[in-house]
Amino acid sequence: MEAIGATRKIKVHSLIDKVYHPTNLKRAWDKVKENDGAGGVDGISIQEFGAARDENLEKLHEELKTGTYWPQPVRRVHIPKRGKAGETRPLGIPAIFDRVCQQALNNRLEPIFEPMFNECSFAYRPGRSTHDAMRKIWREIMSGNNWIVDADLRDCFGSVDHDKVIDMVAERVSDGRVLKLIRQMLKAGYEEQGRRYATPSGTPQGGLCKASHKEPYAKKKIMQS
Repeated sequence: MEAIGATRKIKVHSLIDKVYHPTNLKRAWDKVKENDGAGGVDGISIQEFGAARDENLEKLHEELKTGTYWPQPVRRVHIPKRGKAGETRPLGIPAIFDRVCQQALNNRLEPIFEPMFNECSFAYRPGRSTHDAMRKIWREIMSGNNWIVDADLRDCFGSVDHDKVIDMVAERVSDGRVLKLIRQMLKAGYEEQGRRYATPSGTPQGGLCKASHKEPYAKKKIMQS
């Protein structure tokens, strides 16, 4: 690793071997198993993957090590939006094999990027919850800041620009194989009602995104799909 720029940010050059290291893959599988969830387009469940855990993790290790890994399309399902009658949101459910790979990658990227986020950011960050966000709002109100802005980016996940994502990751990670792996995941496409579709933009919700695990109703709908 080396420091770059005036802020002396650390840039990581070699990372892929840490991603496919057996210990990291085992840790990733344990996290995926803990989160539970439905299977992807290949129909393999958490239980079925676990029954052949060692063989599956060894296969993933070899594919990542030799550069032959390629993710499957995610399985798209639609669930009702809470508090918005008649509206749904799409969730992309990766195959368990791919979910383990995503978690293994996340295990190595999160420590690099987590320190960059602002203290007032709470979404999808380890050790932070909606309750923490509410406590932050309350502290701001008690400090005399009385304005609260509630905003939402329309189709935020569905309109993410892939090139911009890669460029931002590349500012801190120069390992070309890791950047290729992220692009493969973004371009994997999705399957819905027996048809496969390309994903020129956007990133699916439903993999490492915990929405499906935080909302019991949402999780029930996914498991029934």
